[in-house]
Amino acid sequence: MSEKRNCIEIRIIGGSHAAIACATRAREEYPNARIVIYEKNKNIGFIAQSIPLYLSGNTNFLKMSSYTTVSELENLGILVRTQFSVTDIDMTKKVFKVVDLVENSESEDRYDKLILAMGSYPSLPLVQGEFREKLFIIKNYVDAERIKRFMRVSRSVIIIGGGAIGVEIAQLMNNAKIETTLIHASDNILNRYLDQDVAEDVQKTLALRGIDIVTNSVVTDIKEEKIENTNAHEGNVGKIISRVFTRDGREFVADGVIYATGFRPNTFLAAEQLELGDKGAILVDDYMQTSHPDVFAVGDCATTNVTNMKNPTYVPHVSDAIREGDVAAINLMGPKIKLNKSQGTYKLNLDEEMTLCMTGLSLEKAKEQGFDCKSVYVRNDYVNSDGYYETWVIYEKGTHKILGLQSKGVSPEIAAQADIISLAIQNGTTIDDIEYIDFYYKHGFKNPKSFMKLVADKVRQQEKIEKLY
Repeated sequence: MSEKRNCIEIRIIGGSHAAIACATRAREEYPNARIVIYEKNKNIGFIAQSIPLYLSGNTNFLKMSSYTTVSELENLGILVRTQFSVTDIDMTKKVFKVVDLVENSESEDRYDKLILAMGSYPSLPLVQGEFREKLFIIKNYVDAERIKRFMRVSRSVIIIGGGAIGVEIAQLMNNAKIETTLIHASDNILNRYLDQDVAEDVQKTLALRGIDIVTNSVVTDIKEEKIENTNAHEGNVGKIISRVFTRDGREFVADGVIYATGFRPNTFLAAEQLELGDKGAILVDDYMQTSHPDVFAVGDCATTNVTNMKNPTYVPHVSDAIREGDVAAINLMGPKIKLNKSQGTYKLNLDEEMTLCMTGLSLEKAKEQGFDCKSVYVRNDYVNSDGYYETWVIYEKGTHKILGLQSKGVSPEIAAQADIISLAIQNGTTIDDIEYIDFYYKHGFKNPKSFMKLVADKVRQQEKIEKLY
């Protein structure tokens, strides 16, 4: 590698997972490069996925909430400027303006290669109303602290959004003995991840635990109201409550509201200069390169190429972000390695009684992509125990190519299933290919066969029945 190639100016906007992965790999690839990270917050590498653990009582939140420090990165020769906000980028001149938020001063910096890792922001529906004190989002450390304080003094909560984070927080609030109402705009919760029958099954389980789930309901108005002249000895004088109104005329009242309606890509700095894709995310190719040859985008601000989907889509996911940062760094000086497509692999820990895993396409999405496909269901239980797993595998008829998996239950099997099937989908593996793979003996289950052997058996049974009719 030439000296000229090594001495490049690399700038990374954002201090997220993708940014850190990109910076550390860039240092490995280009030892003499000058690498600078700009992050507007005080901390870098915040792990938002640790927020539910913190809210559920984990006291090691500060240790868990980030996996690296500024000093650790600077020991690698990476300059980290926290509390600096990039305000304008000129991609033609390769310069940008940056504001020191502490000193309130502005300066200019230049780059040879720019990586945008600006992340995302909470998607807040355009509802009307006046609300400030009792509205919460789930994004950073400050949000986690606000919600924790709210939980100490509150008896009820309304959660808007029945996606992964909304469902996880709803279960957490319910476990904390806080009366919980979950409002979701679609027919079923988790509709982005699960097919309707699976989602309905999860929904019934959560409802039996005491969570009030309201579907097909769009929030249109939120109001905060101060209660006066109430019973003083109960501590309610001057208490603020939240009223939530929906399009179908219903009203819900609680001590506060948590928005869990997903995220939008933070692409305001690039919107006029780069090609955008799904939901306004920056469109990238297999090398994480944008429509500008010297600008790359990674993490929650970029589109994702998903296996078996025709067009890039927006699916912010931390494991994808880390892979994207690594691959972008390798390709800064020219295309070398393509990023393996994402399968959208998720694991949700609702509590000790239920874990959810999913990867690949749901049956509905597979049909939308033009596949002639079916879903097969298997269940396996432990002997003399309440432990079990239920698995739904989506596959292409005729070829038996695996397209997706959804699994739930109480078993360490579940997480491994999602990883195995993610790899199978990436490689275009069929159910027949994986049926006799050497998995370990499933001691303790009523049926000791591997989960994919059970799936293969069920597929054959279904096909025999179909031939008879």
